[in-house]
Amino acid sequence: AKPVLRTYSLSDWPAGPGLPDHYRLSIKREAAPAGSDLPPGLASSFLHDHVQQGTRLRVLPPAGTFVLDTTADTPIALISNGVGITPMLAMLKAALAQPRPQPIWFIHGCRDSRFHAFREEVQALAQQHPDRLRVHLAYSRPQAGDEGLFQSQGRVDGALIQRLVGASAQYYLCGSAGFMDDLVQHLRQSGVEDGAIRFESFSRPTPSAEDAGTDGTSEAPVPTCQVRFARSNRLATWEAAKAEQSLLELAEAEGLRPPFACRAGVCGTCATRVLNGSVSYAATPSAAVPKGSALICIAQPGSDQLSLDL
Repeated sequence: AKPVLRTYSLSDWPAGPGLPDHYRLSIKREAAPAGSDLPPGLASSFLHDHVQQGTRLRVLPPAGTFVLDTTADTPIALISNGVGITPMLAMLKAALAQPRPQPIWFIHGCRDSRFHAFREEVQALAQQHPDRLRVHLAYSRPQAGDEGLFQSQGRVDGALIQRLVGASAQYYLCGSAGFMDDLVQHLRQSGVEDGAIRFESFSRPTPSAEDAGTDGTSEAPVPTCQVRFARSNRLATWEAAKAEQSLLELAEAEGLRPPFACRAGVCGTCATRVLNGSVSYAATPSAAVPKGSALICIAQPGSDQLSLDL
């Protein structure tokens, strides 16, 4: 009864004049978690089992701010683990197509060859661009027969990045939350400026005093707020005592079904017009926020009266 919405990274950059004639998504089938009664991934199972050439899907255009800076002259470091390799591959192809000759590091970590996506595709690119592209693959638990497929055993960590790349580079990170948290912390401690570190995370943001009020309209959430959902003609009370309740969660508690996907301020699917009042964010949104709108998945009221176009 309720549409299923998911966001996926683009995994290809089709070279050629003009706009691309296609987009590619590379979607891992999510199995049921071991030791639980939870089902397998609903969307990924559907896509693998039922979607084929000729199937029509409703999609939104590509969005977000995790994009390659094609104006920088410094080396590029594309660093990922697991399924985080998908946007890295698209960025790699786009970077190689640029006229600037700066070196490109492509560093990826996974468990072993069974979990190593796009191995042949990256290897082919490395052979085509031996003077620019430097590939390093780390297997944390290689199997017998994996010899020659990786350059180091263990996980991708700050020490490895420091040894391979150094500090003067544009860093792009995508992978598990702990992986990126550790790398960002290490890069900052190594003197890399925040502007040279870009990453995308679909984990729920952690509230912090530094990030409060990043929409520029409010310094912090208010204790209570009367929230009006204008189109639905509903009025609800938001209370700060209900820990970390977002405006999206408040709307869902009232029986509304706003569109959403990531619930982390990354994809922008939940952007909703603010008709009156202001909002505060627990963390800086990664997605671009349209003027006069709010990403309700990570927003809380910043005024005691708030009206949303829902």
